[in-house]
Amino acid sequence: MRKFFAPLVLVTALVLSASAADTVIEEIVARINNTIITRNDLKKSEEQIQTEAKEKNIPPAEVQKKEADVLRDLIDQQLLVQKATDLGITGDTELIKKLDEIRKSMNLNTMEDLEKAAESQGVSYEDFKQNLRNGIVTQAVIGREVGSHIPMTAEETQKFYDEHKSELERPEQVSLSEILIAPVKPKPDAKENDPLPEPTPEELAAAEKKANDALAEIKKGAKFEDVAKKYSDGPTAAQGGELGDFRRGMLAKELEDRTFAMKK
Repeated sequence: MRKFFAPLVLVTALVLSASAADTVIEEIVARINNTIITRNDLKKSEEQIQTEAKEKNIPPAEVQKKEADVLRDLIDQQLLVQKATDLGITGDTELIKKLDEIRKSMNLNTMEDLEKAAESQGVSYEDFKQNLRNGIVTQAVIGREVGSHIPMTAEETQKFYDEHKSELERPEQVSLSEILIAPVKPKPDAKENDPLPEPTPEELAAAEKKANDALAEIKKGAKFEDVAKKYSDGPTAAQGGELGDFRRGMLAKELEDRTFAMKK
């Protein structure tokens, strides 16, 4: 992969000094264009390999191979992350979806609960998110830069599908997005379960106008996600109102009956 992207990779062993006393801050073990890999980065990756090995009972020989390749893998990842930046791939939307999937799988109510759960296990939440993001963007780059160059005819595609049909089947599901118009917003000092005050007639009228304005823009052809970012008061506004994918049985019956009957 390093050869494919023609990077400037310099493996080095520089030590940064904080003062005249030469206090060691961090040791740089590799420089990839404008990015560095430190000794601490190596240590974290090695610890992650050991943790994964214990959780999944990975054979010692495989663990040793992973540890031997850890620097090369970090360099490869940085090259792919840099290429993603060049291609404008951020992984923001996919990261939010992935974090929400993890939250749901752990039966947690909020993202704050997920952050607390990560930190309670001694994991930096920011490092956790960054590792997820790196994985998302590197896969996107591989798919775009490598997969797009693999020629495949329609006949080969159909043959692959026919041979792997059972593996490719997925339960029917819908992708939902929302625009939430809130007549009354919680006060800054309100607690999570505090009830909202009753809206005044003026607040209801303003909310209705806002909802109609949003609907009018959508009917004129505006993208739903853009309208959601502009108008929605919900927690999903920043990601264009995306709620995620839902299979049958995951939604309230009334909502399920209406959404699964809708056209795309």
